[in-house]
Amino acid sequence: MSMQTDPTPDWPQQATETIVNLVDNVKHKTTEPATKAVRGLVYGIVIVLLGVPAVIMLLVGIVHLLNQISTDVLGLGVWLVYLVLGVIFTLAGLFMWRKRVA
Repeated sequence: MSMQTDPTPDWPQQATETIVNLVDNVKHKTTEPATKAVRGLVYGIVIVLLGVPAVIMLLVGIVHLLNQISTDVLGLGVWLVYLVLGVIFTLAGLFMWRKRVA
């Protein structure tokens, strides 16, 4: 007797592999980009929530340091610090104003 091979393929296994491949493809195209977007959003919010107070405290520290140097070391008034910082922030504001989109 000769061994006969089954001419019908294993269709349940093929159907399962097709469904698994379809689900993996959908997951790859939907869930992974959404996960990356949400992760970026969360990191951005954390950076803003920690960065804004850090910048404000840095500016306050710089103003205080410059006030100390202006009054104690140079013997000038506080007006010099306000003048220098005013010029710096005015120039930065004018630069940003020119870069705005109408």
